[in-house]
Amino acid sequence: MGFFFFFTNRTYIRIIKTNVVGGGHVRFANIREQALEKRYKELGIQTPYDLSIDNLSSLFKIKVIYHEDESECFYDDNCALMYLDSRVPQEYIRLDFFHEMSHFTQHVGDQRYMNVEFEKLQETQAHWISMYLSMPRYIFEPIMNDVRSIRALVDIFELPESMIRERVRIIRQQNKTEAFYSEQQQREQDRINRSLQKGKVYKSTIAILDQLKRQVGEENLSYDVKNLLR
Repeated sequence: MGFFFFFTNRTYIRIIKTNVVGGGHVRFANIREQALEKRYKELGIQTPYDLSIDNLSSLFKIKVIYHEDESECFYDDNCALMYLDSRVPQEYIRLDFFHEMSHFTQHVGDQRYMNVEFEKLQETQAHWISMYLSMPRYIFEPIMNDVRSIRALVDIFELPESMIRERVRIIRQQNKTEAFYSEQQQREQDRINRSLQKGKVYKSTIAILDQLKRQVGEENLSYDVKNLLR
């Protein structure tokens, strides 16, 4: 038998995101964001239409009930029962849905018996996770670049304008960081390439490379090393 947890109260505080580097392409993103993106893709979530409350509640086994009271969520390891406040505009109903979904997908523990600071930490995390759930970068960024209008993004994703603006700011900052890092990588590669040019290598380095050739055989050396020894 699972345990049910209750979450309420909204506290939005900025947290530091983690840099993640993978493959040949550098991408700076929160570890949680990348994990959620992977899960979304596995579930076939590819468009803003796939981010509807009906679709996500079905995929994640969330029973949604609308009522005239504050939003709250009860859940165990396998499913959730979510009450959403029907008195607020649609954008804020969806904000509440993704906030509560953040707790369901990422958190354990009952906030009624939780240390205040730990409760604040969970609320902080839920704020950021709700952005990744409601506006995953692989869906949001291409549309952001195409429409170039905050109002259009509000209409497409049905979220509060302040939340849309914050997501745009985060992605633009990520892009700047990625561009800077790629530029630094290219400069370092250019420096290494210049240092391997003939006539610019110390004699001691040539001696070491010559010894390496005798040990492993010239056929096993890279083209650049062979070129230096000619």
